[in-house]
Amino acid sequence: MDEVQEQALEWARDIGILGSEKFFQECVDYGYARCASMAYPNASLADLSLVTRWIVFLFALDVHTDETPYDSISPEHLAFLRNMGALVSRKTDSPIEPESLKSPFGKALLELWVTSRIQFKNPGWERRFSRCFHEYQSSVLWEIALRKTGEVPDYLTFSAYKLRSCQAPIGVGLVELFSPTALPDTILDSFLMENVRLLVCDLINMATDLGSAQREHDFEAVPNAFTSLQHTLGTTADDTVLHYTSIWHARMNTLLSIRDRIDQFYPSMCAHERHTPATKDYINEVILWLGGSMEFVHESRRYSPGVDIRLEP
Repeated sequence: MDEVQEQALEWARDIGILGSEKFFQECVDYGYARCASMAYPNASLADLSLVTRWIVFLFALDVHTDETPYDSISPEHLAFLRNMGALVSRKTDSPIEPESLKSPFGKALLELWVTSRIQFKNPGWERRFSRCFHEYQSSVLWEIALRKTGEVPDYLTFSAYKLRSCQAPIGVGLVELFSPTALPDTILDSFLMENVRLLVCDLINMATDLGSAQREHDFEAVPNAFTSLQHTLGTTADDTVLHYTSIWHARMNTLLSIRDRIDQFYPSMCAHERHTPATKDYINEVILWLGGSMEFVHESRRYSPGVDIRLEP
């Protein structure tokens, strides 16, 4: 793991996305290779190396975008944010938008995307994965505009946008690559499986947002789900925690209920019942990723949740 971590940080430094020495030290302290190994315990060494670079890229992008005041974001970074969806959805022989590569994040994303495309050759995954970046693009530009106005949105509005944030959907998307369970695209594209992904994304976003509230004092305040819920309820932080944890457990119970009752849902996925065991195995792989990610959230000093919310299968 140490070697994988060192190689990922060397790659990030060479390509120019690490930014400050402070963030580099945070990467060392947090141990993103360890996060990858907890979230994807079945990954091969090559897979672990690739996903660690993805994680370093995503956290670097998150830190750079969130912790830069909206009026100080460089034109190059804004151009990248506006073009990232087009960058990953282009065909292999399509020209690349020059503006996308003026930011080192554009170069990093292109390299990761091409490497993943070559390594896995999965058209269905590529289509679903590229959609994550289109959705993230819309959500991050919305969030930057929100920071400019200083408004706190209502909880449902914020949660709807937060589900499109970058790290959680991509984390779930990578499960599809590393899982030994093969499922037809009709199942993976189904409404039910889309909701499975949304549930686990919401659980991760809720956990990280609860901790992010304590990281906001060092930079321009960024709205998060917890402050949005407190704003909506118009109540104290302690009462908001109770509501927050009840939402958390409802999401978790729904996810586990889908897994345990998957045989009742297969007709809605246009799937034969012979796919039921594999579908349950795949959901278990997603839950395994969720559990590893939650372990990282609780153990990493990057996040310090004010309430103990854990995966309880």
